[in-house]
Amino acid sequence: MLMVGTVVPVAATAWKRREEEDEETSDARALLLEQSLRPLLELAATTTSQPRSERLRTAKSAAERVVVELANAFSDVSGVRVVVFRIGEDGSVMEPGQPGGRQDRPSAFVRGTPRGDKAFEVLQGPKPFVRVPDLSEVDPDEWQGTGNGYQTFISAPIRSSEDGLGLLTVDAPVADALEERHGATLALFAAALGVLFAEAVRGGGGAS
Repeated sequence: MLMVGTVVPVAATAWKRREEEDEETSDARALLLEQSLRPLLELAATTTSQPRSERLRTAKSAAERVVVELANAFSDVSGVRVVVFRIGEDGSVMEPGQPGGRQDRPSAFVRGTPRGDKAFEVLQGPKPFVRVPDLSEVDPDEWQGTGNGYQTFISAPIRSSEDGLGLLTVDAPVADALEERHGATLALFAAALGVLFAEAVRGGGGAS
């Protein structure tokens, strides 16, 4: 009886601490969405009449800002890395931008390779994001060529209503370090970047 009486308060304390941590995480996510996502969408709305060269610069700058802000937001995840991949003009390669967080830069996704084809499959798929909690627990052929320096990842397509434009990814070296809520946040920022990237490649809007 003494043991039960001791364990119950300890469990209750641990549960309360977990609830407080979850509330802090929710508050931090809400703050991120308010301080970062809203200005990003407002920025996208101002680019419609700009020359294409300016829209390209704005999209590049926005992608760099998103990478930094998400890396900061996920700073509680050990070894986190955030990367924006952007599709090239011929549609066969997605090139990575400068990472946020862990600084080892990934290689490009190239059509016709197992790793590249899988990335393009995610880009063209219907899901707002794809989360792999632990690469060691999936079929090696499923994500062939993936996992260099990380054990878990989330990837969110950056796209317009018609075209795939790139991927926003976050990864970490510890399995299960990234949660479903991280994917939901990533998908929102990927959607905002989709507006900016679509504007960047659109014709019109003034002289280049």
